[in-house]
Amino acid sequence: PLPPPLLRRAAASVSTAPPPAPPDVGPTNPWARPAPWLGAYYQLRQGDPAAMHNRERRRGKAAPKRGRFITQEVERREVARRNVAEPWRDMKGFDRGDILEVEHRPADVGSDGPTERVVGVCIAKHHRALGSSFRLLCKPDDLPVEYQFAAYSPLLVSVDVRSRPRKRPRLSKLYYLRQRASELKFPEPRRPEGKRR
Repeated sequence: PLPPPLLRRAAASVSTAPPPAPPDVGPTNPWARPAPWLGAYYQLRQGDPAAMHNRERRRGKAAPKRGRFITQEVERREVARRNVAEPWRDMKGFDRGDILEVEHRPADVGSDGPTERVVGVCIAKHHRALGSSFRLLCKPDDLPVEYQFAAYSPLLVSVDVRSRPRKRPRLSKLYYLRQRASELKFPEPRRPEGKRR
């Protein structure tokens, strides 16, 4: 510790006067700090091409909350409308572990092309409104293949449940079946009505 005289000298050297007030910067000053919201900042730099480019990039980065609410409401109504027309698309009729037969059109054929049928086990379901999908582990030609079908895609024609497990699996995702694909056995796909002999 310092001796008492030095302590008194150090305390006397510290100024107790209040700090000077900041200069008054009004809104008409070109160096005025912009408002914290994004629009005022870019309004001050309207002629700057770098600022305009950054503005467009930030606009597409994250939708505002009001815009998200509108898109979610429109998406909810569209999902409800499609579920009334085709109830099987809401994926409530099957669960993970079920053996499903899915009739679909390949993406390269289009919505008017011929359909294909695959049989496999449902290993996962993803509920994302119009982006909902499910994963199907199949073995066409004895080769393990995993499909991910979008539930509301026009390329998906129908989903039929061929069989259900005796016990409902505890896991929400049956990804461990990928390692046991060689042990799985599935029934043959049914023939369409027009192709039966």
